[in-house]
Amino acid sequence: MAALVYARNMKTITLDDVAYERLKAWKKGRGESFSSVVKRVIPEPGSLGAFLGFAELHQTQSLAGNDLMEEAVDERSPAKEDAWT
Repeated sequence: MAALVYARNMKTITLDDVAYERLKAWKKGRGESFSSVVKRVIPEPGSLGAFLGFAELHQTQSLAGNDLMEEAVDERSPAKEDAWT
């Protein structure tokens, strides 16, 4: 059985072996495309609030370096009451 897939607007990207293995590790199974993985895992560009929502949704609070990121945001936005919005 053959499947014909027609897709417009496809792009070719180059990944080194380490990046490819990281992306591949996010796949939920053989049927999930890399495009689906990227759309599911990578947040849309936007505010730091959107990024925080993504981090909370995906429970990234235990990743190393989070404290450094929060410090950088706080230093960048001293006039704001909430640096995440």
